[in-house]
Amino acid sequence: MGTEPKQLRLAFGANPTAQMSVSWQTEQPLQDPVVEYGETPQLGNRVAAERVSYPYETGVIYRAQLSDLRPAQRYYYRVGSARGGYSRAYAFRTAPSGLQDFLFTAFADHGTTSFSRQNTRNVAAHNPLFHFIAGDTSYANGRQPIWDTYFEQLEVLAARIPVMVCFGNHENERIGEQRIGYIAAETRFAMPNRGQYYDFTVSNARFVAFNSNERESEPQYQWVEDALKRARADRTIRWLIVFAHHPLYGSTQRRGNNSGMIRRFQPLFDRYRVDLVIHGHDHGYERMYPMRDGKAVVKSGNRYRQGAGVVYLTCGGGGVSLYELAPEPTPWTAKRERVYCYLKVHVPVRGALRVEAYRVDNTPIEAFEIG
Repeated sequence: MGTEPKQLRLAFGANPTAQMSVSWQTEQPLQDPVVEYGETPQLGNRVAAERVSYPYETGVIYRAQLSDLRPAQRYYYRVGSARGGYSRAYAFRTAPSGLQDFLFTAFADHGTTSFSRQNTRNVAAHNPLFHFIAGDTSYANGRQPIWDTYFEQLEVLAARIPVMVCFGNHENERIGEQRIGYIAAETRFAMPNRGQYYDFTVSNARFVAFNSNERESEPQYQWVEDALKRARADRTIRWLIVFAHHPLYGSTQRRGNNSGMIRRFQPLFDRYRVDLVIHGHDHGYERMYPMRDGKAVVKSGNRYRQGAGVVYLTCGGGGVSLYELAPEPTPWTAKRERVYCYLKVHVPVRGALRVEAYRVDNTPIEAFEIG
């Protein structure tokens, strides 16, 4: 049926404790599209959805923002219309208000392979508060129906866990000779500020995401600096975590360190004592020792003092493909492996931040702590 809701996906609104964005797609337009939701399976509330569109769309995209939700509350919901039919019901949970331990997952360079699908199921099984994809999501590369394939495989996760993204180079699309830019990703993902750069807060952690394709953009740079500065001036914020697609440091074949990213952002990350930076772009796993001024602060162990240096981590093994590693790692590489991977990050009120890295078969790569 052309009105059947597909590709359901959630994203945090500006306030993760009170707002949730719900998106989906149909083949045919709906009359009076809605999201029905409530704290019990009986639902009881409804909000009208709006149609969002772009010139190269492959279906009809709907989006609704649920607001005035209660923190740390399970909500049930379904989408659709009275005449066109509804989706099955799913449930999600809002972020806690105040201080509370929580868990999030992350990877980058996802795609639509069997490894991509397995990694989607892997992170869903951990039931994180949210999942983050650090760029290069669908690899549509201008072929718009691939976005549909991508969101259909993502639904097993995204229909019940908010998925947040920053953009990679493959989100900057072209169709033939025409550069269409980020319009597909901006329309299909319901991110704050169209996904270009934004931040959000959960418990005592501030998350800052930006578009590293546009690393020379002065407005974005000023915003990133201001966001980091605000985070460090806020006494309720203990952890500062950054997401950007392109890594500063790495040792894959043909790539190595990214001098443009280092020149632009390393001084900022040092100045504001960022705890953890999560990247993609290099297809595999590579993690640096804590760094300051372009050098490792320590070169051993897996428990690091908070504030001593910035830990840079690339988990570009989301599923699309793997790159060869250069013969030698960087002088700062703590761990690297040519492997499909995902991250599980425990963010505590007290004690150490714990990052666990896993292969796509769920065997552990490594774990380390900052605290």
